[in-house]
Amino acid sequence: MPRFIEIDAQRLEALHAGLDLLEAVDRSEGGEALKHLDLHIYGISTDAQVLDAAREAIADNNDLAEEDVQVGEVAVSIPMGADTIYALMGSGIRLDREDFAYMGAGGEGIRSSSFTFAHFKPTVTLNDFSKLALASSDSWIDDFLKKNGSGKPAVVTPNVHRTQEATQPQAPAAQAPPPAPVPAAGVPKQTSKIDGRKLTSFLDDFLD
Repeated sequence: MPRFIEIDAQRLEALHAGLDLLEAVDRSEGGEALKHLDLHIYGISTDAQVLDAAREAIADNNDLAEEDVQVGEVAVSIPMGADTIYALMGSGIRLDREDFAYMGAGGEGIRSSSFTFAHFKPTVTLNDFSKLALASSDSWIDDFLKKNGSGKPAVVTPNVHRTQEATQPQAPAAQAPPPAPVPAAGVPKQTSKIDGRKLTSFLDDFLD
């Protein structure tokens, strides 16, 4: 049995009516028949908002700054149901706790993360995915990306901007003015001298 079946948007839309009917029958019987199914929709996305959220999640999960991470595409895994398909056909669904896979940097291979770690939660429709597939669980998202992705790895440059700031030469500290020269020992401090003769002449003139 294949791990996932590749489909297009039209076939996924056609599946909606049948799945909606099966879920209605299952609910009337207590909801046990489909309870253990873990069907997922896989999709390759290069949408800017999806990539922004993925970059934020990768950075947060690896203790990096968001600007340290660049990723060009991700494979998203979305739990499937009739309501999910209907939303993807219309106003879209919000990626909140869904998992995604991306090609790691530096030969790391395919890595996985979750939009749980992103503060920004993008909303996606079928138009935001270039490739689609149905899978029996979220376990094969790596294989789906390996087969359908471009293979372009993410670029991670941790702390480059902070390292550059730390290694830049610092401006020299302002030097304190030199201390005033200290008189040599034994040299008396010079003071203004009073001419005794002038003082006597002044007093004589004043008393006359």
